[in-house]
Amino acid sequence: MTAQIIDQNVARSLTLRYVVALILVASLSTAAWLSLHLVISEQKSTAAIVNVSGRQRMLSQRTALFANLLANSPTTERPLIREKLKDAINLMERSHEGLTHGDASMGLPETLSPAVRAMYYGAPDALDHQVISYIAAIKAWLILEDHELTLDKPLLKEITETASTTLVSELDKMVRQYQLEGEASVSQLQKAETIFWLSTLLLLILEAILIFHPFVRHVRIIFGKLQSVTDELRLHHDQLEDTVRERTAELEHRSRALAESEEKFRLIGTNAKDGIIIIGEKGIIVYWNPAAEMLFGYSANEAIGQNLHDLITPERYRETAHKGFERFQQFGVGSLIAQTFDISALHKNGEEFPIALSISAFMYKNHWHALGTIRDITERKQMEEQVRQLAFYDALTNLPNRRLFNDRLKQSMAASRRNNTYGAVLFLDLDNFKPLNDTYGHNAGDLLLIEAAERLKQCAREMDTVARFGGDEFVMILNDLGAHITPSAALASLVAEKIRISLSAPYLLEVKQEEQPDRVVVHHCTASIGIALFINHDDKPNEVMKRADEAMYHAKLAGRNQIRLYEPKV
Repeated sequence: MTAQIIDQNVARSLTLRYVVALILVASLSTAAWLSLHLVISEQKSTAAIVNVSGRQRMLSQRTALFANLLANSPTTERPLIREKLKDAINLMERSHEGLTHGDASMGLPETLSPAVRAMYYGAPDALDHQVISYIAAIKAWLILEDHELTLDKPLLKEITETASTTLVSELDKMVRQYQLEGEASVSQLQKAETIFWLSTLLLLILEAILIFHPFVRHVRIIFGKLQSVTDELRLHHDQLEDTVRERTAELEHRSRALAESEEKFRLIGTNAKDGIIIIGEKGIIVYWNPAAEMLFGYSANEAIGQNLHDLITPERYRETAHKGFERFQQFGVGSLIAQTFDISALHKNGEEFPIALSISAFMYKNHWHALGTIRDITERKQMEEQVRQLAFYDALTNLPNRRLFNDRLKQSMAASRRNNTYGAVLFLDLDNFKPLNDTYGHNAGDLLLIEAAERLKQCAREMDTVARFGGDEFVMILNDLGAHITPSAALASLVAEKIRISLSAPYLLEVKQEEQPDRVVVHHCTASIGIALFINHDDKPNEVMKRADEAMYHAKLAGRNQIRLYEPKV
């Protein structure tokens, strides 16, 4: 009985130990499963945060690129670029909101670590302020009209400089902070998993030792339980190995992506239509792509190792360029005055031509390097000059047209108000022009208009403006006539008389006729001239023109070849 009681007591004791051991094993197994679940969840959360944060960096560069494309592209292509820029900045704004306040659809948590919060909000110019300011700048750029989208716009320069310098640097720091925090969190959870696993093994060993010796039956039972728990632990171990394999595969994928990225850079540099140049220490060229070879005439072997400014910078700009690069190497990206600008460059053959130069900076091996993207803009400059000529000058006489004349008149009236001196508008109409056209054709009329324009320019001072107003009408602005009306009117009349005499001289016109011999036509043509004075008053330019036109009309009525000064009606 005593033995049986002892056995029963032992059995109860072993049973109790067994129950307690099972409870502990179950608890530790559950804790191990939870820790594994937390590791996986933490990995997913960290991956989501790092992915969105990295995307922010990409979006900052993409929006800056689209902003520059919007200013650089033809008007017909701008709506599509606007839409792409709008989508990119909206995604950047939503991603920033998710990173700072959480977004379940993106897998982003609502809480921020103290370090991350400090980076977002710890200073007036912290990352949150920079991103919001940059998004606001892009949205301001989007609402500009097409004619306001120019490369010299300060807003575009601010966007380009911010995206390529401070903003991308702060976004890189944030990505690194998220990676560090994610790795630290996973490391702690992995340590806890290891502790739980070791504790479980220790408990099983103690259970086997304490129960096996009293009763084999209890040992077998415990062994069966132990086997079950071991299988479960093996399952967890397999899951951990799967996770390790997944992370290894992910690292291999990233390595392949890096190699692909390097290959893409090589292909971009080789196939780019624009010249790409990298400048290292002391302004020495370290990279020179095929487009640069075509642009400047130097092969890569000839250019690499040479000083960039001695090679392609015109001599008159060379000293300034050297000093600017010295400041850049000393102080870094902050010394760059402009990111994109138009300058002149030298070809290998010695010819000078215009280029558009875009510069960005990066640190490599503890030294600042400059990356230059170069485009030949000779054709663009020629087109701009042609557009300016067509917009503001008369195609026949090469005199300013009505649009440019109106602008000059506004400037003259403004100067008159500032200096309190008189100016005048002379309105001229040729008196005997239509019979020439009717008799000899428009070719003869065009020759007379060209000759009349030359005579008018000979009568004008350097400060004055002569323009063709349309047909056979010409106008002239006389500036700075004097502070008193009588001598000012006399001086204006003197110039008008000089013009009248010059225009009344005979015209010898070599008229070319189809299927007939060329002939010289002698034509007499006079001019009726109206004068309107102006000084410090609130009259508008069109009112001054009406007065000059009215005075010219009175000169016509007086018999033509006359000069009349506008006199206000009493």
